[in-house]
Amino acid sequence: MLKKVTLKDIARDTGLSISTVSRALSQTGKISKANERKVFESANRLNYPLLSVHTPIEHKHCINIALVTRHYTGEFYSSLFEGFDHSTKDKKASVNLISLRYISSTATQMLSELKKNRYDAAVIFLPEFREAHYQELIKKVPADFPVVSIAPIINPILDTVTFDNYRGGYLVAKHFEEHGYRNLGIIQGPVSQYEAMLRKNGFIDYIQASENMKLIWQYNGDYSFQKGKEAYDDFKELSLKPDAIFCSNDSMTLGFMHSAMRQGVHIPSDVAVAGFDDLPACSLYTPTITSVHTPYEVLGKKTLELIFNRLKERTDIPHTGYTNLVPVSLNIRESSTELAGKYRNYYADLPEQP
Repeated sequence: MLKKVTLKDIARDTGLSISTVSRALSQTGKISKANERKVFESANRLNYPLLSVHTPIEHKHCINIALVTRHYTGEFYSSLFEGFDHSTKDKKASVNLISLRYISSTATQMLSELKKNRYDAAVIFLPEFREAHYQELIKKVPADFPVVSIAPIINPILDTVTFDNYRGGYLVAKHFEEHGYRNLGIIQGPVSQYEAMLRKNGFIDYIQASENMKLIWQYNGDYSFQKGKEAYDDFKELSLKPDAIFCSNDSMTLGFMHSAMRQGVHIPSDVAVAGFDDLPACSLYTPTITSVHTPYEVLGKKTLELIFNRLKERTDIPHTGYTNLVPVSLNIRESSTELAGKYRNYYADLPEQP
């Protein structure tokens, strides 16, 4: 039977007093960094059962991070998690997906319990959250427990890392102009979600600044495949149809194209189409689909970097409203250009969104 390691064993191994060892392991009282490091190195070497909640980040074997969302079937959520999973490579961190879709407790209640369940930080993707939700979250979640949102917030009171959604819409409109499309349409995302508004605004702002283009059709979607199909039903009744359509996510793009092609519409010769997210289906569908590329691994790396910095600071006020925009690009494929079978990664020489 293995002998239970005690504070006395660590004190003997380090040459420090038992009270110093106790202060180091409980993170109470004053202790030098050198002695703290000596204590934790000894505790790890002797297999002392360290409490995750009291162990500084630099002395942990692995940082446990919860990725909290409402998970729905489809490529988006699997791509999001895969990106975060890849971002932990060569880092002492692990990411676990937690879905609130079927949990009876509220998001705030669940998040407030994560630290007790041995998580060190949380990443939340809850686009339906409003400022009141974030305010409640800040009040209930421990101040030394980093929480980062990866959905854009109008008033970023919580640390946020998110894609440059505005720029994505802007890039699509610029691409349409460069390929000679003049009458444009948009199937926008949920009007209640800030990221959908940013994508729409980027697209429309470019059109309004151009002398060659005009927006002649808008349809309110909800990011679902079904809404894309319904958008086509509305489109086919138009007397003046757009030359090119920006769908605010790939699921609606697929729904629109599915209905259009079943009724004999040729893409892009009859109408060009571009989506947003650049999910794997975009390169597998026929025709292949032009889409705004959102690098999920980069999103994960920047989010982890922010979390590690917050943990190293050991501050009681981590919610600063810091916002980091991850650049996006446009993968141009067959759905918006006659260059069949060819596509390129397109970066526009545009200023970053202020």
